[in-house]
Amino acid sequence: MTSPTTSRGQVRHLARQLPSGPVSGTVLKALTALPFADLPFAWLERHPALHGVILSAFGLRRPIFIDHPVRPEPRFGYGKPDHPRIAALLEGGRERYADRLSGFVSLASDLDAIPVRDRPGGTTPYWDNGWLPPLDALALYGFLTRENPRRYVEIGSGNSTKFARRAIRDHGLRTHITSIDPAPRAHVDALCDVSIRLPLERVHPKVLGDLEPGDVVFLDGSHRVLMGSDVTVFFFEILPLLRPGVLVQLHDIMLPSDYPPEWRWRHYSEQYLLAAFLLADPARFEVEMPNAFVHGDERLRGLVAPLWDRLGVVEPYRPASFWMRIREPLPAEPSQERT
Repeated sequence: MTSPTTSRGQVRHLARQLPSGPVSGTVLKALTALPFADLPFAWLERHPALHGVILSAFGLRRPIFIDHPVRPEPRFGYGKPDHPRIAALLEGGRERYADRLSGFVSLASDLDAIPVRDRPGGTTPYWDNGWLPPLDALALYGFLTRENPRRYVEIGSGNSTKFARRAIRDHGLRTHITSIDPAPRAHVDALCDVSIRLPLERVHPKVLGDLEPGDVVFLDGSHRVLMGSDVTVFFFEILPLLRPGVLVQLHDIMLPSDYPPEWRWRHYSEQYLLAAFLLADPARFEVEMPNAFVHGDERLRGLVAPLWDRLGVVEPYRPASFWMRIREPLPAEPSQERT
């Protein structure tokens, strides 16, 4: 369920959601292949009312009625300062990120075999897929290779599944893939050890409650904090169950900046809940790799630039994976009895 990050990616994002049919899917998918298709779709992104009507007509959106309209505009980043406390928190892990990136780059000989482009409907991972940006794909491949987890659980499957299976195959990992997704957009069942074709909110938490240190869980769902949504269930019911040492990856996280201006009518809200967790209890989580922060830093970005040159990866997708590890909770302070 990864969201594309360029205008061309937005066109692909819309087209790939459409069901195939004589009018809806087939015609619009053909239109999006045309070289001039970016402009009208980009225009629609800037006109939310018409955009919503068109997407509703194709069954891709449902209206939400609110009492007090809010005009979504970025408060942090995009010409404004980043959120100061989140930026300071992420700055503290700079050397750790550099170490991780250097380790990922050292896998270049294996990564050479992954093509830049391939068939969307196939099971081969490829870098220019429009859904999982290259740095996000690299981090997933790299963390799985480094950790060799017993289990990798992803909530939202597709290109991430392809890269995960490739890492397992390339390095003989012991990792079992569990996919939780009601309807993956890619044909990934053959790549999974366990396929749960339900939304997360209908899955028993015990499926994730027995993850061990080094295991990985990846949330790439609706990105919206609503009553009973997958994001709400994850943060309120799953995250507190995870044991120290478990790696958590969340996608479409742009911290320490806000969501991009061109995403404002998607009404994503997931990263605000994540930021609240980080600010309220920073000792509970160790940030391992905030890809949006890494991409925005010239020195860190430069560490991986030679790899992209070697692989021929040039599409400027904006990375959005946020990796963190659960830490041991701090012991409670003894209560002070009144004298």
